[in-house]
Amino acid sequence: MKRLTAFSLPLFVMAGCARPPRPAAMAEVDQVRKTPAAATAAARAPEAFAHAEKVRRDSEDAYQNGDLAGAQILAERAVAAYQHALVLGRIGHATETANRARTALRTAEQTRAETEGEQKRVSAQADDLELRIKVIKDAAAVAPVGSADAAREQARLASARSLTLDAKLLCAAARMVGPETPVLAKAQGTVDDLDKRIGERPRPAPIDAAMRARADCLAALTAARRPAAASSSIGKSDELLSEISAMGGLSPVRDERGVVVTLRAIFAASQLTSEGRDRLSALGRIAQAHADFPVQVVVHAAAAGSAGADRERGDAVAKALVEAGARKERVLIEAAGTAHPVIDSALTRNPTRNERVEIIFVDPGG
Repeated sequence: MKRLTAFSLPLFVMAGCARPPRPAAMAEVDQVRKTPAAATAAARAPEAFAHAEKVRRDSEDAYQNGDLAGAQILAERAVAAYQHALVLGRIGHATETANRARTALRTAEQTRAETEGEQKRVSAQADDLELRIKVIKDAAAVAPVGSADAAREQARLASARSLTLDAKLLCAAARMVGPETPVLAKAQGTVDDLDKRIGERPRPAPIDAAMRARADCLAALTAARRPAAASSSIGKSDELLSEISAMGGLSPVRDERGVVVTLRAIFAASQLTSEGRDRLSALGRIAQAHADFPVQVVVHAAAAGSAGADRERGDAVAKALVEAGARKERVLIEAAGTAHPVIDSALTRNPTRNERVEIIFVDPGG
């Protein structure tokens, strides 16, 4: 019995000194710090990760010293500290990614702006070349035409009247864009002479002279624009066209003068309708925002002999534009009469289709 007791005593002592198992929280700490995210946290949130490591070591020390409760509590704190470091690491990663994306976006926007600027310059140069080619073609000598039968002469006279109006509007646009020049004065003199001749219904109709007058006025407008064509006005006409198009319901187009908006049915008798006034107010604000574009108001009539009424309508339109912001000295009224019909009055029962008002934002730079 004494021998059994002597043999068993060391076993009991050894059993009493055996280390207890590690708390579950310590095992969780080991799993968390082995994840790939932990490496990211160590790189992007080093202070938070170092704090978590310290708490983990404190937990290990408590366990080694036999303080299981302390080891458990510290291990749980270490898990929380690691999770905090992981969140900071993800935030740091997301911030770096966002910064790279913003840098790439700024670079792309700068490249796009440079590309758009170059495209506008090339487009403006192409438009200028196209206009110069048109001037040269229009200035080419035409073969004189002789008399024809009455119907053909009537058609030629209508064409001469239309071309003369074109010339008159182009010369007026040139005067609005630049100073008076000998070229412009000569072209305007030709237009004035044509107006008198056409009023006398000559035979043959001066259609060749009208073509040359139009070419001369277009050349004067091109020359007036040339100083501005090399400045910051390049591309502004495209911007203006896009801006008016975005307003909806106006359908602007471009011609040699600039950006043209055609308005119909904006009058009830001699008074502007509410819808017409609203449209003119919107265009007046556009004119105010683009003050370097002079504005032509061209009133087209449905029937001859309405010059006085057309002038009154032009005054009403100009007044509405000025009240909305257009500069009075930059608005010019032209009464076109019936020289530019959109449909032959003889072929329709509704000649009022020809009645309209054009608002032309004269391109100062071509």
